[in-house]
Amino acid sequence: MAPGVLPSDEELINCYLLKVSMGIPLPWNWMSEKEIYGETADPWEVLQDVHWEDFHSETKFKHVMYVLTKLLRVNGKTRIARRTKSGTWKGQTSGKEIYDESSGNLIGLSKMFTFYKNKPKGRSGEEEEHGHWIMQEFSLAGVCLNFELKFKDYAICRITRMFPKEN
Repeated sequence: MAPGVLPSDEELINCYLLKVSMGIPLPWNWMSEKEIYGETADPWEVLQDVHWEDFHSETKFKHVMYVLTKLLRVNGKTRIARRTKSGTWKGQTSGKEIYDESSGNLIGLSKMFTFYKNKPKGRSGEEEEHGHWIMQEFSLAGVCLNFELKFKDYAICRITRMFPKEN
């Protein structure tokens, strides 16, 4: 990927996630594989050694990065555990279907999440602290699940860290 260019949702599914899931090596991989869910995973710790693409607007400064991650299933079922050491990725959308432009087939899903830190113990009634981390999770669906997948339960996550713009 060229610096500052974001891939389309369809490109993330067809050109990256499907190929990785099938075990096809990519010619070069600009995406790190990281465990972003689980008891040892907080976004600021897990992602401290990766390269962030910087994007600016008039009111905000944000970092955007992509990671490949394994989804953690609760008791081997369909529900995904999105807890971390000190917080939770909470769903903001039920999911958007992604279609292949040329065939019109359903190929993936995109879901939005926001990271919330856990409340400190003994501080009931207060809102959870928003960590200014937003994530869009891309997973395979539809016809892509008909392929023989070597690596199942993987997703690509577009993680954005928002900062207020400094004056």
